[in-house]
Amino acid sequence: MSIEKKKVRMNKQRKATAKSVRIDPDIVLTVQDLTKSYTIGNTTITALNKVNLTIKKGEFIAIVGPSGSGKTTLINCLGALDFPDSGKIVYNVDGKGMGLDIMLMTNKQHKKMRLRKIGLIFQFYNLFPILTAFENVELPMVIDKIDPKLREEKVKSLLSRIGLEERMEHLPTQMSGGEQQRVTIARALVNDPLIILADEPTGELDTETTTNIMKIFLDLKKAGESILMVTHNVRIAEVADRIITLTDGKFTGEKKGGKSIEDIYN
Repeated sequence: MSIEKKKVRMNKQRKATAKSVRIDPDIVLTVQDLTKSYTIGNTTITALNKVNLTIKKGEFIAIVGPSGSGKTTLINCLGALDFPDSGKIVYNVDGKGMGLDIMLMTNKQHKKMRLRKIGLIFQFYNLFPILTAFENVELPMVIDKIDPKLREEKVKSLLSRIGLEERMEHLPTQMSGGEQQRVTIARALVNDPLIILADEPTGELDTETTTNIMKIFLDLKKAGESILMVTHNVRIAEVADRIITLTDGKFTGEKKGGKSIEDIYN
């Protein structure tokens, strides 16, 4: 399909209205036959090839695979940052079984999903350099016009929860990589999302800091958070409930995880 035809189809889909469907209330997200390709010159690259995935409430899933396997493309599509060619991405938006397919949402609806329902964590933090840790975490609540008093209480609580109560007024440049990633995690949690989507959250961190970040993820899981993490680090993936291998845009294997942090380094 030509790029022009894809754009026409994409625009039509973006103008469509997402109608609710009933899904299992214990499921946070279900993905059906998700496909995404890119055209570079005369070459078409299939980044995702009919991917299917279901994530339950409170489940921690790790997607592993080498660079170029489609991991980041998957996160971008699920996070409403990129628009797939075909398939379904259905979120349990009210937590009670009312499913909405983000493939049928407008750009404005995508923004609301990212703001209120999806917690995104990036490899390179994506913090605003002129904002303090407190302000970076607070920003989604400011955009969502949450009451200032509630914002202050929530942000202070989250930063304390991840051990940054003494760093609230520091700028990103005044913090270590691990501290910046913890700020990113707090920001992802601030609007109580349905799920956390993490793209290589420890890719730029040393072993000790990676361990500390994974402990935070495990604490979040114990608290009932749903997490999907993509990583090339097969060792840290072992702490997740399920480890799914993505190869050339396809899921090629799955195994059970659930190891402790101590076990994966022994």
